[in-house]
Amino acid sequence: MTIFEESGITYEEKDGLFYPNISTETEDANVGKYGLMWMEYMKENAPDRYRSLLRFGRLKEKASEVNEEAYEMLESIENKYLEKSKPVNPSSTMEMWKLREQARMAAEEEVLSAIVYHYC
Repeated sequence: MTIFEESGITYEEKDGLFYPNISTETEDANVGKYGLMWMEYMKENAPDRYRSLLRFGRLKEKASEVNEEAYEMLESIENKYLEKSKPVNPSSTMEMWKLREQARMAAEEEVLSAIVYHYC
């Protein structure tokens, strides 16, 4: 009996060869937008850290933490921006939309540089 069979891993036969049915935790990972961006960044820029987190089963957990922290920071920055920048005509839909878009872009830029594109 092989080590894979002892640990409960099944095999699949293809062309007369047996391949273990192994999958990584990054498949179907529901870690959110910023969590996925962070995982991709880590994979490209810190492959050793990425593989270590993957190997010990902490990658998805860490990506979820990054995603949660990013959204908290995003909301905080947007709210501060909207408090500072008061619209000239609050009943104007287009003006409010532009103001909210500016707040989102400014906040997202800061979140990406401070949290997502940072070694955690």
